[in-house]
Amino acid sequence: MKKRVLIILTTVFGIDIITKYLIFSKVSLINGKVIINNFFKILPVKNTGAAFSFMDNNNILLILISIAILFYLIWLLRKDKTTVLSDVSYGLLIGGLLGNLYDRLFLSYVRDFLSFRIFNYDFAIFNVADIAIVIGAILLFITFIKGSKKYED
Repeated sequence: MKKRVLIILTTVFGIDIITKYLIFSKVSLINGKVIINNFFKILPVKNTGAAFSFMDNNNILLILISIAILFYLIWLLRKDKTTVLSDVSYGLLIGGLLGNLYDRLFLSYVRDFLSFRIFNYDFAIFNVADIAIVIGAILLFITFIKGSKKYED
């Protein structure tokens, strides 16, 4: 695996695990911590499903899906020449996937804690790994659409 991808995925994984540990050990699981009133709150929750609690309480299936996606991303990464942008996207995707997979394997749930309320709508609570996965997926989509010049390290 490329050095750039390894650095990014290790950084994402590390930040994700550290923030989850700090939040869950320091912030009340009941009330959370208001950062910006009626907008942003740190609210630790144990998510036993996927996004928006989809497939709630299906931990084994979600672990298997995560592992399959992990192998697919590694296969894609090794299959073709890549760009800087695609390396960044793979690093973000794999790092985020590993962060949530770690939680599923060792805790049987994913630790989420970033809670936003916009126009009286409470968005799904998420974590650093989720942010990395979303940004990585968008960047990977852009690289597929763009079809920019390829390189290989």
